[in-house]
Amino acid sequence: MPPKWRDLADALAAQIKSGEYAPGDRLPKIEDLAKEKELSKTTVHSAYKALEAEGLVTSSRGHGTVVRSHVPLSTGAEREERSKLTGSSWRAGERSDSHMAGIVSAPEDVAEALGITAGEPVIRRSRTYRDAHTNAVISHSTSWIPAAFAEELPELLMGRRLSGGTSIDVVTRLTGRPVARRISSMWARITTPADAGPLEIPEDTQDAVIVLTVRIIDISGMTIEYGIDVGGPGRRWTKEDG
Repeated sequence: MPPKWRDLADALAAQIKSGEYAPGDRLPKIEDLAKEKELSKTTVHSAYKALEAEGLVTSSRGHGTVVRSHVPLSTGAEREERSKLTGSSWRAGERSDSHMAGIVSAPEDVAEALGITAGEPVIRRSRTYRDAHTNAVISHSTSWIPAAFAEELPELLMGRRLSGGTSIDVVTRLTGRPVARRISSMWARITTPADAGPLEIPEDTQDAVIVLTVRIIDISGMTIEYGIDVGGPGRRWTKEDG
């Protein structure tokens, strides 16, 4: 049986993720919640410290315990546009790591998006976007690119962050293939055991996540990249304007 502070922390985390406690809201004072729940102040304090360690709240003298604002999800198209404007695909308060790349066999959904046959070779690039302050996963992002570009652009096969912007920036700049249009999709689904590693969650987690995809098409009508972003549980997509 888990300790009482863990049960309380889990209950409060569920309230935060459901929106009952919104970003910027203060949690009850320790003494007030202890009285309400008939728990010791030490138990409540330990629960609050666990929430802070998990990146869900911040605590400070004079301000109490406040729900953190989550860094929102970005679409592939938004990252591309941000890269053009700022030289980086990151939002403020965001970083990326776990960069991986290589040539693999195209899954059926990827093959359909790229207009190739399932099982054909394709470049797969992936990375994890994190909250720079809490290290929590914001999203796991995968870029699927036709293998035809591998010989001309060997940097796409290097498992590291690209120095010249996003992979689309590299492809369009070095091949002269300007982007003509983008087709974006978004939907929600429940996590599966396959999400455990990329999103750093327990395998038995059953929580809603947002999936964002984008097909990037050049002026000849060729899909030069298919991007898939899976947000961490509780993450929201927010459109940037201006």
